[in-house]
Amino acid sequence: MQAWLKSVNDAISLKNDFVLMTVIDTKGSTPCINGDKIVVASDQSIFGSIGGGNLEFKALAFAADLLSLDKNNVHLEKFPLGASLGQCCGGYVKVMFESFLHSNSSINNNSWINVVSELFDQNEDFVVATIVNNNSEFEDNKLVYSVNNNNHLINEKGISSFVALSAKELLTKTGSPTVIQYTNNSNSVIEICLEKNTPTKVQSLAVFGAGHISRALMPILTDLPVNIYWIDDRVEQFNKYQGDTSKINIICDDFLNGLIDLPDDIYCLVITYSHQIDYEICEKIISKNKFSYLGMIGSAIKGKKFRDRFINKGYQQEVVEKFTCPIGEKQKFLKSPTSIAVTIAMDLINFIEDKRQSEII
Repeated sequence: MQAWLKSVNDAISLKNDFVLMTVIDTKGSTPCINGDKIVVASDQSIFGSIGGGNLEFKALAFAADLLSLDKNNVHLEKFPLGASLGQCCGGYVKVMFESFLHSNSSINNNSWINVVSELFDQNEDFVVATIVNNNSEFEDNKLVYSVNNNNHLINEKGISSFVALSAKELLTKTGSPTVIQYTNNSNSVIEICLEKNTPTKVQSLAVFGAGHISRALMPILTDLPVNIYWIDDRVEQFNKYQGDTSKINIICDDFLNGLIDLPDDIYCLVITYSHQIDYEICEKIISKNKFSYLGMIGSAIKGKKFRDRFINKGYQQEVVEKFTCPIGEKQKFLKSPTSIAVTIAMDLINFIEDKRQSEII
């Protein structure tokens, strides 16, 4: 489940009013990207960020004002990144604010929230449409569209068909969110924000080994846009981890058995307690050749020996060259598990960034 969605569900279960903020447009040098979210609840709990600083301070103040009202609201607010915010970056950030008051919200029926949760669980791409200027014309201002599960569109046929066509087109493009306009039978213009969610494109990541470095790595990984598979054959090592495991698929099994059901195009990090186990895992991954990255902790000498063994066993040169060892950035003095974990995570961040940039070229 997406972390923001968990925060929304937590607020609902606690019967807290909350505001969901979503960045829907940016221009210039901004501290956030389209799709970034904040969930702020009436109990003062806050999840997420849109870049911090005075921008976020002003946005949180606006959200607090919405929570003080007696009805739900959807509002678009544009924040220029100039003198009015005490900033000199230029450009702007446009944010959609949605307030959900427990006393009068259709969210109590768990309509769109359940649908979105199920689509994330099913790993199915979808679009959430939000009617901005609803004015009580429709019972619900949230519409959810997916290609295979188009089951949450409102009864008004005209706007449902319009949203379905627009959402279907958006799923084939890179841009999101976007604001479209619909003209109804009364010639009134209705603004609709479309936000694409693509769980199928989230990078899968396998971490082999649950030792001290992997345990230092997990709190970083769980804040990144990745699906995590954490594999070790020692249950006691998992028990030593005190962090949140709600976003981690823990597989306590023989390492090679743990490889069987992993998705294709996976990013693999091998950080186990045994050189022999490291070799067996890496050989199995290379033999399948369905990985996007294969990195192993160790020295340059260890990496060379493994590559030589793979070549001598007949594996293709171009596949073996995808194998990386050592991983991370070697430091002369900072050798703690946290220091090592940060450099390993930076490699992953660069990989995801490069991949996303290549998709929009």
